[in-house]
Amino acid sequence: MKAERPDALNDVQLMTTMKTTKLIVVVIAMLAGISLSIEAGTGSKSANSASPRAVVVNLYNQHKKRSPFFQRKSRALLDKYFTRDLATLLWEDARSSGDEVGALDGDPLFNAQEMEITDFSIEPGTVGAQAAEVPVSFKNLGQKHQIVFRLVAERSGWKIANLEYDDGANLVEILRRDRESSGQTVKIYLVAVGDDGKAGKKIGCGDSLVAIPRSIKKTKTPLNAALRELLSTAPEVAGPPKLENFWKGRNLKLQSVSIRNQTATIRISGELYVAGVCDEPRIESQIEETAQQFPNVKKVKVFIGKQTLAQAIR
Repeated sequence: MKAERPDALNDVQLMTTMKTTKLIVVVIAMLAGISLSIEAGTGSKSANSASPRAVVVNLYNQHKKRSPFFQRKSRALLDKYFTRDLATLLWEDARSSGDEVGALDGDPLFNAQEMEITDFSIEPGTVGAQAAEVPVSFKNLGQKHQIVFRLVAERSGWKIANLEYDDGANLVEILRRDRESSGQTVKIYLVAVGDDGKAGKKIGCGDSLVAIPRSIKKTKTPLNAALRELLSTAPEVAGPPKLENFWKGRNLKLQSVSIRNQTATIRISGELYVAGVCDEPRIESQIEETAQQFPNVKKVKVFIGKQTLAQAIR
């Protein structure tokens, strides 16, 4: 039997060792690739994995800085928080209403026009595989309220599909109903003289300012329509309580309305009658509240002819 040379054995052992080393390197590379893929996938998921509660928290924080509601510059700002369907409804409402109010006549995150918020709380909520609900509770002007946020899981993360209010309404229904309706409702404010705040907001000489709904044809300028309703309302309206309109005079007509930086500038022609010192707060409060029912109006400037309202009634 022919004996193998020691150097030949060394060559075989070396080749075997090199093959084994290459195999190990390939396996390590494959495992590393799998690990990187997993990490990449996890990283992608974590970028959009904000919890339903975190989405709601982020929306309220965004609302303080640059609200996605009522604006017409960034559709992406709506898509960041809402499902495509709800974002589209909000976007179309904002774009169709122009400088006037649309379907939303108050802050949708508090379901109110006038706000003094206390005891604000966002609950953890209930989270399922595809749907979640997050309750938000607070007091507004001393009254307890709750809004339930309905969210759904999408590929890009959790998105808000609807807001349900404690008065039975919900955001999607409000927006859809307005889009399908041929009419809308506005409010004018009249005075219950001597009511002392029982029927409405207390003003002036112990009177009450009372909101009266008026149905109008759907319009992109509901503020104009509300002001025309106020100017055309009779001096006395049957109650109870008996209501009076102190916007009375000769040939009172709305000339123009403009809104800039949440200030409504209202110009009226004609002559306004003022019977006494108590008429002054009545006249001012009526037109201010009628204008400020719309969320894009925070201040009001009124001119009667070339005079300011203050000059015209004093």
